[in-house]
Amino acid sequence: MNINRDLNDAARALASARRATRPLDALPQAWQPRDLDAAYRLQRAVADQLGAVRGWKVGVLAPAVQAETGIGTAVAGPLLEPWFAGSPASWRRHAFSTPIVECEFAFELGADLPPRDGGYSREEVDAAVGTLRVVIELVDRRIPRGSGVLAEIADAFNNGGFVVGPAVDDWRGIDFANHAVVLRASDATGTRELAHGTGRATLGGDPLGALVLLANAQPPGYGGLKRGQIVTTGSCALADALPHAASYEADFGTLGRVTMNLT
Repeated sequence: MNINRDLNDAARALASARRATRPLDALPQAWQPRDLDAAYRLQRAVADQLGAVRGWKVGVLAPAVQAETGIGTAVAGPLLEPWFAGSPASWRRHAFSTPIVECEFAFELGADLPPRDGGYSREEVDAAVGTLRVVIELVDRRIPRGSGVLAEIADAFNNGGFVVGPAVDDWRGIDFANHAVVLRASDATGTRELAHGTGRATLGGDPLGALVLLANAQPPGYGGLKRGQIVTTGSCALADALPHAASYEADFGTLGRVTMNLT
């Protein structure tokens, strides 16, 4: 087996699949990452072909999920420039294969958090936050279902698109666990609710805790978490059955709304 050749072949295939919206029918065994380091090497090789890293999605946060996956740490996927937009965003439906819409709390960094020995305290991470953002993530995949979490990490951790909503500067007093979020869709037939939830879905209502976990388990080879990047912390409300064309609104109440049009 030629590890470098397999890595390059896998990276080209995943990058091409994302550009063309043509998911792979199969993931050859030689392309399957064997461990977390290999997953991140492939992830970086794909990202290098597709665009700048504008931020991160973080997952595998809860101890139970880490035990289930066999990965004893938080993990992340890059949010890449070509699929990163401000609200209101507009995309073609055919730019995604099987998208899921998720409403999430995210943090925009106001200072760098470079990799370092010893890790970061919660207070240090809090001080590095510039602002809270309310966001929509489109989850999508270029690999077959059941490929495993390591392959998903290599495939940008299933990120398809990202829409950044309003900034919230005064966020530290928010009761995230009880803050309601509603996802609606509007098309020619009218407006309907697709999903609702609260911030409790993220570590019991602690999205900052997700950022702390990422700061202390950073994806290797990217040079750290950087000022201006946005870290999104997981779904509070999601819809996995999308009309072919509709306008979507993630309503975060007093924190603002995020809108996205699929045409």
